[in-house]
Amino acid sequence: MDYIKKYKTVAILSFAFFVIINANTNAQDSKTLGLSEEVMAWTISTIEPWPADRYSSLKEAMIDNNFYIPMVFHGGMFPPLDYKFNRDSLAFPGYKLPPAITYRNKRAANMFNYYLLTKKLEDQAYREVLLRNPGNFKYTIWQLKEKKVVRPKSIEVPKEQVKLEVKTSMVTPETVDPVIKFIPDRKYWTSSFSADIKFSQNKSSDNWYKGKIDNMNIFTNAVISYNYKKDKLSLTNTLSTTLTINTAPNDTMRAYAIGSDELRFRSNFGLQAIKNWNYSSSAEFISSMGNKYIANTMTKNSAFLSPYTVNIGVGMTYNAKPKFKKPNRSLDLTLSLEPFSFKYMYSMDKKINLAAYFQKNEDGTYKYLLKTFGSTITMASNVRFSKNVTLYSRLYYFTNYERIIGESENKLDIALSRYFSTTLYLYLRYDDGVVKAPDSDTYLQVNELFSFGFSYKW
Repeated sequence: MDYIKKYKTVAILSFAFFVIINANTNAQDSKTLGLSEEVMAWTISTIEPWPADRYSSLKEAMIDNNFYIPMVFHGGMFPPLDYKFNRDSLAFPGYKLPPAITYRNKRAANMFNYYLLTKKLEDQAYREVLLRNPGNFKYTIWQLKEKKVVRPKSIEVPKEQVKLEVKTSMVTPETVDPVIKFIPDRKYWTSSFSADIKFSQNKSSDNWYKGKIDNMNIFTNAVISYNYKKDKLSLTNTLSTTLTINTAPNDTMRAYAIGSDELRFRSNFGLQAIKNWNYSSSAEFISSMGNKYIANTMTKNSAFLSPYTVNIGVGMTYNAKPKFKKPNRSLDLTLSLEPFSFKYMYSMDKKINLAAYFQKNEDGTYKYLLKTFGSTITMASNVRFSKNVTLYSRLYYFTNYERIIGESENKLDIALSRYFSTTLYLYLRYDDGVVKAPDSDTYLQVNELFSFGFSYKW
């Protein structure tokens, strides 16, 4: 019985191979036989024109089924296709096929069964036309055989070798037109812009220099920069605004209050010295934008140009933009060391809370003007951890060797989509030249902000 099964498997394999070879031979005979001009004209005239994008592959653009060409009478019926094909017939008795081979055999079986189904449909269509509408036969096999066969012409290679003359000529620069190089225009000026409008919860320490904040608010921030870079010269200009409007439940005189407001413009001019180090000079202008009152009083904590600050410094600036292997990760670092700095602070409104900004006179009043020389350290960094997480940090330190003013501003931005993000904002400030708040025993001031809302950059 094992020999019968083995010979049965070999017979089935041989029969499948014979069918495939016979199908290819018939296809080649039909191509060699060719079609008459009448048949081609009839075929072209009966096919409805399709749009250019009708076909998505070469197979769809081919007519590989005899059912779609004019009916040709062959003198009888097609022999019925009663043989079957099974993927298990390819396996030897008692041998289990691996999964990969089984999958390939399954695909082969599906393609072969599709071929058998196509042939059966052709036979059925031929039978229906022969029995019901024999007038639809346009041609017979004998008419096609009488036509001239169009065969491809072969090009014979000459037996003798053909020698070609090769001429050499000298080319000089005068005889050849120079290649015109395309050099794109360099962009020396670059710009960027970012804006946030977010709802947030804000909480600060009791000794915050513009008054305690503990409520819900609306936070807006906008930063625009316009920079110039050519050879060793560079110029950076940055304008930023910050405004927080919050409810005032503890203020019996106002329904809302300004939590923090700041207008800041900084310009830095640099001349390259060594690699990332530049000789630089900077100028910075800082001012409040609106009236901020102490709760339940008419005393202002700040107002427009009250106070305003001008910082001027000369020193060295370090710029670094290292490259990372991981995508969507970057670092933009700027560090300015200005040993020669001048700080000017003045308040246009003499009735604001001057104790939050200026030192006390001997007679108990407060100054409204500050002019002092000292040293300044400024650092700004923008770290991009991933595509959606960015950390911006700004550090400011000034001292005239009697008084220290320090600021640390940090903003962690987590983008939820292209236009919406969540921001964690932390602002630390230290000033030992002012009077401590009544309920606080430290000069350190804290302003924390957690917000969610609209964000836009370009």
